[in-house]
Amino acid sequence: MNLLKPLRSGYHLYMRSKNLLFSLLLSLPLAAAAQTPAGLAELQNLNAAQIKQLSLPGLELPAEKKWGVPYTLKGVLAVDEGRVLLNTSDGRLFQLDLSLRKAKKFSGKSVTVEALARQADDLSILKVESIKEYAPKAGEVVPAPYQPRRRQAVVLSDKAGELVMDNVRTLNGKAPLADTFDWTTAAMRPELIKNVYFVKKPFAPEFVAAHSFFVFTFEPGGLRDGNGGEPAGLVLSIEGRTRVGQSFSPLTGLGKSFGIIWQLSTWEEYAARTVLLEKGHLVPYPVLLSKEEKIKLLRESMTLSAVDREGEFYNTIKNNCTNNMLIIMNRVLPENRRIKMWTIPYMVYNVRATMPLMVVKNLQKKGLIGQEFIDINAATLDTRLP
Repeated sequence: MNLLKPLRSGYHLYMRSKNLLFSLLLSLPLAAAAQTPAGLAELQNLNAAQIKQLSLPGLELPAEKKWGVPYTLKGVLAVDEGRVLLNTSDGRLFQLDLSLRKAKKFSGKSVTVEALARQADDLSILKVESIKEYAPKAGEVVPAPYQPRRRQAVVLSDKAGELVMDNVRTLNGKAPLADTFDWTTAAMRPELIKNVYFVKKPFAPEFVAAHSFFVFTFEPGGLRDGNGGEPAGLVLSIEGRTRVGQSFSPLTGLGKSFGIIWQLSTWEEYAARTVLLEKGHLVPYPVLLSKEEKIKLLRESMTLSAVDREGEFYNTIKNNCTNNMLIIMNRVLPENRRIKMWTIPYMVYNVRATMPLMVVKNLQKKGLIGQEFIDINAATLDTRLP
């Protein structure tokens, strides 16, 4: 039996659809409304028949390599008891998959490393693609600051049954302002979690493009902000982390164009910003988990949101909003209910695990999410998620 034959057939299908697929890539998971790509306008020119071709059953996009999440890091390399370690200037320590022979050439030196992690929840080892000695130059250009709408989540405390997170975007007034952002803490009691929602945030053309994120709701007393108020829910939205003057595009997201951040927000803030400022709407689907699985999903989400991902890159196919949500779900699901992330292990990535519109149907088919709860728009903005 020729094991390469199915792969070749899939590759040929991909090549025949190449031009349409590049248009489709412009519609893959979008990291926030402020990053809505101008390139989506190209999709408006496609007719229904062409769009149908883009969604052919079984269509798969080839992944680049076995390791999926790109990193670029600077630090000091060390060889310790057979392990190759990289100490970054901000205090992080990474183990590198690099031959000892090559590592010894750089031991004790400052280096720039291009590497790949397996996926966003597995940073235990980074596989080195390239390494070179690094010497900072006088007058070296400093990157622009990150856009102010996103901040790194921080675990302030986790004791006595209460988990407290910092850098949660919130809404202090009735309506958000375009370039003004309010911040608070979120103190939650995981045992009082009520529901989890998989939320789709569509973009035009809506039958192709969407962002997605989680919302966690709680019983009374389960979630408090820094002022003692009780938000209606807590949002985890995994987004491209763009810098001032930089715009998001799923096409440029195929390369090492911008970082990634696991952003926390209150449901009120995220929904109001989407509906009132961005003139969009949101579609929540209940996630069908046991109480114990919901608690674990919340804890896993908060832990992973607090990981310092400086040097990690967003990738439109393998490290985006949607596939990372499924990675978190797989951490809490029994093996027989987990979502398949690769169609051909480490060779072809499963688009049903990365494209929001395909993911919704896939999760419903597997019994992991229910039917649409309600469309959140200008008329239903005040609706509470149960």
